[in-house]
Amino acid sequence: MFKKIYDNFEEITGSTLFVFMLVVLVAQTLTRQGIGEPLVWTEELSKLLFIYAGYLGIVACIKDDSHVSIDVFIKKLPAKAQKWVYTFNQLLILCTLITVFIISIPIVQNQTHLDIVTLQISQVYLFAALPILTLLMIYRLIERIVKKWRKNTAAEVK
Repeated sequence: MFKKIYDNFEEITGSTLFVFMLVVLVAQTLTRQGIGEPLVWTEELSKLLFIYAGYLGIVACIKDDSHVSIDVFIKKLPAKAQKWVYTFNQLLILCTLITVFIISIPIVQNQTHLDIVTLQISQVYLFAALPILTLLMIYRLIERIVKKWRKNTAAEVK
């Protein structure tokens, strides 16, 4: 059971956040249209939930290698060259994610004095999505690269 949760963590968490965001937005719409006075905190909370759900979607795509890529030219290369280009692309993505993670730390630190007024919480919770989920992206990318490498190594041995 834990393996199933681990393997689908991003999908489960992202879907839960998305459903919660939908409930919050429905509450906002109903109070605005029905009562005439919207709940002021719903907009900020839905934005926070949307950011985390969106980033979790990106992590899920990285984990499954299902993100958008243009491979028209790569498919025309020999199999060995395709493998090298794929590996180079994955390392390029990894380097980019590490750079984003490093850059995001001071960004989050600069938000400590600002608050989301309607939720009465620090904006750090909003901006923390970037380093936290970038770190998860790095982890899932490395995990996928290692799994693919082991699979290829096992296939070469047979």
